[in-house]
Amino acid sequence: MATQVLEYRLEVDESNFKAECYFPGMTYDDFDRAGGVSPWKICRMFEAGRIVPFIQGNFLDFNKLRSSSFGFSLIGGDYYFDSCLWEVARRFHYFPYKITLELINVGQSSITIREVLVNLLDNKEIATFYGKIVYVDKMTKRSQVLPHWHRLKYQKAESDDKVRFDSSLKSAPDNAYRVKRSIAASDTDFNGHTNQASYVRFALDAAECARKAQCLSQFKSDICQYPVLKMCTSYRGETLLNDEITTSVWQDNNTPAVLNFTIHKDNTLCFTASVTFKPAPCSKL
Repeated sequence: MATQVLEYRLEVDESNFKAECYFPGMTYDDFDRAGGVSPWKICRMFEAGRIVPFIQGNFLDFNKLRSSSFGFSLIGGDYYFDSCLWEVARRFHYFPYKITLELINVGQSSITIREVLVNLLDNKEIATFYGKIVYVDKMTKRSQVLPHWHRLKYQKAESDDKVRFDSSLKSAPDNAYRVKRSIAASDTDFNGHTNQASYVRFALDAAECARKAQCLSQFKSDICQYPVLKMCTSYRGETLLNDEITTSVWQDNNTPAVLNFTIHKDNTLCFTASVTFKPAPCSKL
C-alpha cells in the first residue's frame, strides 16, 4: 500500500457493494516521455481508487478484516484501455476523474472487483480494471479463508461478469530479451514490497530496451508511442529493496503486437504480464 488517504469525495452505496471516488486531476509526472498517460500511472490511479474507499470508507468492511496479522494482497488482474485515453492529454489541459469500484464476487479467500476510470469532463469510461484480491496471513504469506460473516454478508455480489485471469505464463523462451536491475527504495510501497505498478514500469522499460536492440520486429518507434489496449498481469512473488531482478520480454508468436513479460528474482518467478499494443504508433507530442 502506497497511497496517502486524504479526504477525497467518496460515495458508497447502502449495500456497501459499490463506491465512487473523485479525484481533482493528473500531474506532470503522470505522463510519459512521449506525452501520453503512463500505463503504470494508470495502475496507481486504480490503486488509489481501491485504497481510498477501503480505508476512508471501510468499503467491504475492509477495516474490520485488516489487522497486524491479516491483510489483502492483489494477485493479478486485467486492464482494458479505451483508445480515447491516449488522446486525453491532447484534448484537455487537465481532467478531473472518478473511479468506480464494484464488488463482483466473493470466494473462500478472495474477492474480485471491477474498477472503471471515468473522465468527468465528458463522462467517458476510458479504462477498466478487473482484479483479484486475496486475504492473507502476513507472517506465512499464505491465503486465509475469509470470516464466515463476511462471505455471508457479501455473497449476493455474484455478478454476470465471469472473470477468468490467465496465469499460464511461467517461463521465457531462450530468445527473450533480458534486462537486469535492482529494486530501488522508490519502487517499493509502505510495506517494503515492490509496488504493483513498478512491475509494469519495469516491463515497459525492458520493452523499449529490446526495441532499441532491434529484438521486436513489430515496433519501430519508441514503445511509448504505441497505445496499450489491454494488459494482463499476475503477481507471483514479492521482491524487496536491493533485490536483483531479471525482466524478460518477447513477442507473441501468433500476434506480434502482443508482448509477453516475466520478472524473476534468482530462479523465483515474481511477475508475469501480457500486453496488447495498437499495431501502429501515434505521435503523442
